[in-house]
Amino acid sequence: MHILSKSTYIKGLQCEKALYMTKKHPYLRDKLSIEQRAIFKRGSDVGILAQQRYPGGINMSPTYPTQFPKKVQETMQNLDDPEVKVMYEAVFQYNDTLIMVDILVRDGDRWRAIEVKSSLRLSPTYYYDAALQYYVLHGCGIPLSDFQLMHLNGEFVKDGPIDVEKLFKLTSVMDFAKEKEPEIAANVERLKNVVALPHSPLVNIGTQCHSPYTCDFLGHCWKYVPKNSFLFTTAMPDETLFQYYFGGYGSNKLMLEQLDPNSEEAKQVEALENGTYYIDYKSLFALAPNPKPRHVAYLNVLSDFPAVPELDGMRPYQEMILAFVVTGDNEPDGHSHWHCFDDHRRSAEALTLMKERLSHYDQVVCFMPMNHNLGSKVINLYGTLLDAHFYHPKIKNGINLQNIAEALFHDVNLFEHSRILVEANENELTSYKQAINDLLTENEVIKRTYQHFFN
Repeated sequence: MHILSKSTYIKGLQCEKALYMTKKHPYLRDKLSIEQRAIFKRGSDVGILAQQRYPGGINMSPTYPTQFPKKVQETMQNLDDPEVKVMYEAVFQYNDTLIMVDILVRDGDRWRAIEVKSSLRLSPTYYYDAALQYYVLHGCGIPLSDFQLMHLNGEFVKDGPIDVEKLFKLTSVMDFAKEKEPEIAANVERLKNVVALPHSPLVNIGTQCHSPYTCDFLGHCWKYVPKNSFLFTTAMPDETLFQYYFGGYGSNKLMLEQLDPNSEEAKQVEALENGTYYIDYKSLFALAPNPKPRHVAYLNVLSDFPAVPELDGMRPYQEMILAFVVTGDNEPDGHSHWHCFDDHRRSAEALTLMKERLSHYDQVVCFMPMNHNLGSKVINLYGTLLDAHFYHPKIKNGINLQNIAEALFHDVNLFEHSRILVEANENELTSYKQAINDLLTENEVIKRTYQHFFN
C-alpha cells in the first residue's frame, strides 16, 4: 500500500506534525465543518462536469481503499489498450506515493494529464499538487505531452446549455512540474521518513496552522493555549505574535509591557484580560448615520453562489437570491415576513421585491457586501465593524454573525443559515425551511448590533 497521497503530501508540506497525526492518530482530527464538506462536494461536482469535455472515458475510481492496488494495475493495462482514449481518476503509484489523475487523455503515442479545480484562479498549492502528480507519472514511465490545470472561466456567461469548452480554462503547468521534480523527490523522501518516526515530530504552533489551509488538528495542538492569549488578537501580524509568544513573552502581562498603552495592540490585549471587546469609538461614530434616521430596516438575505451558473446571463459564482427578510416598523401588520424563492429562476423577482420593500425606509442595515443597488442608504455592519477596528477573540478567524452573536449577545442561539444550504443531505427541503427561519434570528443579531453601537 502507499504511504503518501496528493492530500497527505500537501498536508506534510504545510506541517510535518499534521501529516504524522493524519497517518498515525486520525481520531484526534477536528470535526470536518459543513463548509469544508461543501467545498469537497463542489469540487466533485465540477470534476464530473469537466469530464463532459472529454466524453467516453473509463472511470478508474476505486469503490474502497483496498481496491487501490487493483486499480493501479488496471490503469496500466488500459494505457496499452489503443481502444482506451480517456480515463477518469486514473490511479498511479510510484515510490510509495499514490495519485489519481482527474482526466487522462490519449494524445497520439503520449498522454495529456488534466487536474480539475473548481476555483476561478490557480493558487501556488495547485501548482505543487500538479508537480507531485507529474513526479509520480514520470516515475511510472508515462509519456506525457502536457500536464494542465483546468479551472472555471470567470468570464463565462451562460447562454443556453452549458458549453463545457467555454466554461473551463486550461493552463499548462508542465514546465513548472519538470523544474520542481528534484524538489518533489526530496520532499517525498523527507515526508516518508516523517511517517516512519516512532513518535510525533516536535513542531510548535505557528503561522502554518492556518496557511495555506486551516489545519484539522488545531483542537489538539492548541489545547494548552489560554483562551484569552494574545495570540488571538488581530492588530499584529501572526508572525509577530508568534515571535513574542516563543520569545519569552508568552503571557498577556508580559506582552503589555512591550506595547504602547495607547496602541490598538494594547487595547486588544486589555480587552482579552477584561473579557470584553475593543472598538475604536472615534472611528465608529464617524460612520454613524447623521441625522439619525426615523425608519430603519434590518435586512438579511439568503443567497447561493453556484460554481456552475444555472441561469442564462449568469457567471460562475454569481449571487442568486433565495430568500430575504426585512425587519422594521413599516412592515405589513408590524411583523417581519420572509420572502422565499426556492426556484432559482425567481432570483431577479426577489431583487425587485426586495428593493420595493426597502424603499419604505430611510436607512437599511445589513451584514454583508451589497452587490445590488438597493436605491436606499445602506449601512453594512460588516464593513463598519472592520473600519472601526472591532475586536473580540471570537472574530480572530473572521467576522460573521455567529461570532458577533457569541461576542456581544450570549443569550442568542444562532446557527448561520448560510451553512445549511451548502450541506448535501437527503432533507434539502427541511434544511431550506430551517435556513429561512434562521434569517429571522440573524436579523435580530443585526438589529441588536446596530442598536448596541448607534443607539
